[in-house]
Amino acid sequence: MRRFIYYVLITLLYVNCKKEDIAIKEVNPRSNSTHQIQVSTQLISDQNFNKQIIANGKTEALKKGELRFKTGNRIARINVRNGQRVRQGEVLAYLDNDLLKNAVDKAQIALEKAESQLEEEKINFGVSNKEEADINAKVLTNIKFKSGVQEASNILENNQLLYKQTILRAPFSGVIANLDTRIGNYITSGDIFCTLISEDDMEVSFRVLEGEFNAISLDQEVIIQPFTDTSITYTGKISEINPFIDKNGLMAIKALITSKKIQLFDGMNVKVLINYPIQNVRVIPKQALVLRSNREVVFTVDKGLSKWNYVTVAAENSTHYAIKEGVKLGDTIIVSGNLNLSHDVSVRSTFIQEHK
Repeated sequence: MRRFIYYVLITLLYVNCKKEDIAIKEVNPRSNSTHQIQVSTQLISDQNFNKQIIANGKTEALKKGELRFKTGNRIARINVRNGQRVRQGEVLAYLDNDLLKNAVDKAQIALEKAESQLEEEKINFGVSNKEEADINAKVLTNIKFKSGVQEASNILENNQLLYKQTILRAPFSGVIANLDTRIGNYITSGDIFCTLISEDDMEVSFRVLEGEFNAISLDQEVIIQPFTDTSITYTGKISEINPFIDKNGLMAIKALITSKKIQLFDGMNVKVLINYPIQNVRVIPKQALVLRSNREVVFTVDKGLSKWNYVTVAAENSTHYAIKEGVKLGDTIIVSGNLNLSHDVSVRSTFIQEHK
């Protein structure tokens, strides 16, 4: 009886295993078929390549001045604040100048009195204003001296000059910066009231390696990107090349920003991109190159299979590589789906046309 039960259990176990095997095959009926990896491909063509020099730079305003009063006194009024844009000639601040204003008014009254006295002297001399040109120059000078016009005019001019020194005006249009003083503070002619920075004319200072000197020339176009937002780009032209290599093997370059309506500040850190063409090289997009065993590899497609190719990179820019050797013109390269790809894998490719 025990033997009979044993055989029944063995039979039931065998039947259940066969059912599970059949169920697995029904769930995955193509488990024995070859799996193809979906990739995108492009043809390698012979074309010009823009090699790119990338450098870090700093913006600098061409018009920038530290503004000072020409005399010292207590600050009576400030009309501006940091970050405010002002026009040329606009009044920025006043010193306490009530006494000087009163002196100017008195000098103006004294001059008017002297001019009235001059008219009387002319009448006494027997000439009118129309005949003044006919008066001997020496005689006219004596008449003006006697009336006090010359002295009153000099006093008025001197007082006006002193009064103007208590008024600070913008020498050019720009933005106010580094304004730290307050109303009521005493300021001297040696103290800086604020800094005025023009946003209209700016340049970028940067450095390149001495080995890249041959790729740099005056008036060459550059692209400027602020680190705060690399989606914003401005254009410029190289305006100055300092023919000196420093101890780090770097050469100082300056580029004038030519774009209009820029949103850059003095001293801002930016990225500078310089393009120069290399003729007749094999160009691939950057995503086509992968690393295998710390070597640069590009996969090509041949008869539906992926092929592993070691390559040598001649140059690069932000989007492409120029290949020196490893692939040839007319090869079909894999540009996506290649991250985990290996040699002689069956692939199903979709050809895409690169926009140049």
